[in-house]
Amino acid sequence: MYKINEATKEIAAWHDRWKRNRDFVAGEEAVKACGLTYLPKARLDDSPAEYEDHKQRTGFFPAAFKIAQGWSGLIFRKPPKRNIASKRVELLAGLVTQDNRSMIDVAQWITRETMITNFTGSLTDHPARSEFPDTMSAAQELQLGYRPYEALYAGENILEVTRGIINPSTIGIVHVRLLENDGKQVRQLRINESGFYEVILHEKTEGNDFVEKSRIVPTFNGQALTEIPFSIINTDDSVVPTPALLQHCVDLNLQHYVMEGCLSAAIHLTSGPQITITGFNPEVDPQTKKLIDPFTGQPTDKIEFPVAPGAVWAFKSQDTEVEWNTYDAKGQELTVGKLRDLKDALSAIGHSILAPEKPAPEAAETQLIRRAAENAMLADFTLKVSKQQEKIWKRFAAIADPANPDLTFELNVDFLPVPMDAPRITALSALVEKRHLSLQTFHEALEEGELMPHGFSPALEAERIAQEAIDRPPVL
Repeated sequence: MYKINEATKEIAAWHDRWKRNRDFVAGEEAVKACGLTYLPKARLDDSPAEYEDHKQRTGFFPAAFKIAQGWSGLIFRKPPKRNIASKRVELLAGLVTQDNRSMIDVAQWITRETMITNFTGSLTDHPARSEFPDTMSAAQELQLGYRPYEALYAGENILEVTRGIINPSTIGIVHVRLLENDGKQVRQLRINESGFYEVILHEKTEGNDFVEKSRIVPTFNGQALTEIPFSIINTDDSVVPTPALLQHCVDLNLQHYVMEGCLSAAIHLTSGPQITITGFNPEVDPQTKKLIDPFTGQPTDKIEFPVAPGAVWAFKSQDTEVEWNTYDAKGQELTVGKLRDLKDALSAIGHSILAPEKPAPEAAETQLIRRAAENAMLADFTLKVSKQQEKIWKRFAAIADPANPDLTFELNVDFLPVPMDAPRITALSALVEKRHLSLQTFHEALEEGELMPHGFSPALEAERIAQEAIDRPPVL
C-alpha cells in the first residue's frame, strides 16, 4: 500500500531526471552546487579542498539554458492567438490564478515546464458559493473572488494520475494525488462510488503522518461534477512521464561539463613540470619528533621545496636525486577535440540558438534543411502543448461563463520573421479598394506579415488619424 504523500513508482523514477534537467536549465551555480553528482574528481584521492579547486577551475557551457530560453522566445515571439466570445472570460483572462497571473503568463509557465519535464498539471477550481453572500452582482462576484482559477503543478508535485471508466460512455481521469504547501498537504481528487467528483485534503501531523482534514463534493450551479477538472500537459497524451524536449540537450550538456573537467585537470596537472625526489632522508627532531626543514633547520609537519628564481636545494646525501618531468599536450588535444564535437552536437539541436561564432562553410541548402528540421521539431512540440492548453482554457471559460463559453487558443508557430513583400501589399491594397477585403482583415494581414506592431488596433489608429487631421494646421 502506498503512502498518501508518495509518488507512484512510475512517476518517482523520473524525479532524478527532472532534477538534472532543472539544474542544467538553471545554469552553472545550480550544477556546481551538486558537486560530485555531475563532476567527477580529477584524481580519486583528491581531498575535499582539492576537489573544490578543481570544480571552480572547470568551465561551464550554459547550453541547456540558452536553448530553453531560445525555444521559449521563438514560441512567444508573437502572443498566442485567442478568440474569446465572453466579455467576462476576456476580463478574467488577466487573472486566471489565485495570485492573479494572466492567461499569457500561465501559458508561458506551462510551456517552459513541459519543455523540462513533459509532465505538467493544471486543476481548474472554483470556490463554493456558500463562502460568499447569498446575493451578489456580477461586479461583486469578481471583486470578492467568486471566480474560477487555475492551480498549477510541476511534475514533482504530481503524485498519481489514474485513468479509468467514468461512466459507460466516457473514459477519463478517475484519481489524482497532488502534493501542496511544501509537502505539508496532499490534495486527493477522485470519482467517488456515486460517480461524482470528490476532493479530500490530507494534512501532515507533527509525527509526519498524514490525516484526512476535509472531504467535499464540489458543485457548480448547484450540480455535482461528474469529471475531475484536472489536465496533464505533455506531448504524448499520457498519464505517466515520458522524455522531455530538453532531455537530450541536458545529456549533451552534462557530457560537455564532464569533458571540461577533464581538460581543466589536464591543464592544471601538466602545465608545469612535476618534481620527483628520491634518496632523500630527512632528519627528525629528537624532542618534537617532527621533521627538520633542511632549508630553515626548524621542526615542521611538512617539508616544502621552494621553486622560484634563485632558490637552491642542498642535500647532505649523495644518493639524493631530483628529476623534472614534463608532459606532452597530446592528451589535451584529444580532450579539446571531444569538446568541439559535443558543441557541434549541441548546435545541431539548437542550430539557430547555439550557432558557432565562426561557423564552418556550409551550403545554403544544408542550412535550410537544418533550420527546417529544428523548426519542425519545435513546431510539433508547440502544436501538441497548444492543443492541451486550449482544453484547459475552454474548461475555464465554461465555468466562468456557462452561457457563452466559446474560446480558441493557439500558440505561435511562426518562428522566423519574414516581412511581407511589396507585391503582396499592393495586391491586398487593391482588394481593399475594390471592397473585396475589409480594412480590418488587411490590417491583420499586415500584422502577420511583420509590418505592423503586435496589438495594433485599427479602431485606435482611425482615432489617431482623425485627431491628426484636427491638429494639423490649415494650409494657407
